[in-house]
Amino acid sequence: MSTGFVVCYIIVPWRVRLLTLALAGLSHGRPSDAACPPSCPVNELSKLYDQYCSDKGTFWQSKHHYASAYHQIFGSIRNVVTSILEIGIGEDTAPSVASWLIYFPKAHIYPIDIKTTEEVAKRAVPGGATDRVVAHQAKFGCEYNRPLLSLSLPRRPSPPPAQVHLTLNTDASDPAQLSRVRLPPQLDIILDDGSHRFLDQEKTLHVLWPRLRPGGFYIIEDILIGALPWDASHAQQAPTNNSDCGGECFFPQKIAEHPFLLDRFGHTKGGAWTRLRKETQELLRKHDWFFSVTGVHKGGGLDVSLILRKAGPAIGSEGLGGEARPLTPPLPVPQARSALQLAETQQKSLERQHSELQQSLRSIEQAVETRCTQQEAVRPADEGSSTVMYALLAASARGYRRVPNRAEGF
Repeated sequence: MSTGFVVCYIIVPWRVRLLTLALAGLSHGRPSDAACPPSCPVNELSKLYDQYCSDKGTFWQSKHHYASAYHQIFGSIRNVVTSILEIGIGEDTAPSVASWLIYFPKAHIYPIDIKTTEEVAKRAVPGGATDRVVAHQAKFGCEYNRPLLSLSLPRRPSPPPAQVHLTLNTDASDPAQLSRVRLPPQLDIILDDGSHRFLDQEKTLHVLWPRLRPGGFYIIEDILIGALPWDASHAQQAPTNNSDCGGECFFPQKIAEHPFLLDRFGHTKGGAWTRLRKETQELLRKHDWFFSVTGVHKGGGLDVSLILRKAGPAIGSEGLGGEARPLTPPLPVPQARSALQLAETQQKSLERQHSELQQSLRSIEQAVETRCTQQEAVRPADEGSSTVMYALLAASARGYRRVPNRAEGF
């Protein structure tokens, strides 16, 4: 999670600065229809991101446009995804979680955040910081799924969604803390939108990778965006050469030198990628991965996600652990036998009806041909039109054999 509006950059503590950023929003608000394109929702997921004011969408804060990539990957399997874990809920309104709830209708969602229960509860009191964020976002037409964060509150204002399993008080960069989170044995999708620090992302990857099912997707967002709180020190982990970028200088560039871009052929001659742990290099060599670039910022900064797919059968076609998973539940043996017998009986009945219809058609063709031949024998040659008609009928009955010469000469 990041933003293009940097205010109170040095003198204000970072938590206060993040709140200021959240309340600052956009200077121009949601773009009108007349402003489209370029910054407009182009698919169902980007519309959801915009609906809940997620910066993964097209107009709120950093406007990452990540849905341009995610919908291409998940659009065809969204109804078979059963689980998604996301590190970092972002603003108080948890906009991406609200979007996942609709986009993946059959999925259980496991958000993890470093925020404490006490912090969330304090901000969620009536008239508190959360209400102020909600009121501000409402000016731009954004909605808020209030029950989402009530999972962590002692007094829940409304029942929370049963398929959302929120875990607070957890630093995802700490393997010990992350390992204590209650999760299913395997997950379809894991998304890291946490600290944005490369070293944190690498540690989290190795803790959660065993939880990813074969064929599942692991996404690391904002790999070319400065760490939170945004400052120039992130350039020590991810290269940057931005200039004339004002408040967006926290967006590093030089994607070719990012540590996660594994140099398979040694072209960089000891470049940044050599900082990868050996197990990370091995992971990248054994599984598919690619960078998704969905936007560019002032000065050259990029909106980039690293998308990894774990080797194995595709989601929806195979079960966990590589076992075959039928698209429909199998029938018990007695019911399956009865169904097979019924199908065989129906097949025999159709074959019998087909044979009877063929015999009837042959009888009709023979009768028509005989009748036409008799008519040709008794009618004079000058009855041209009738002769032609009977000749054509006869030819049709004979399977479109050659029409008699008298018909040709008419």
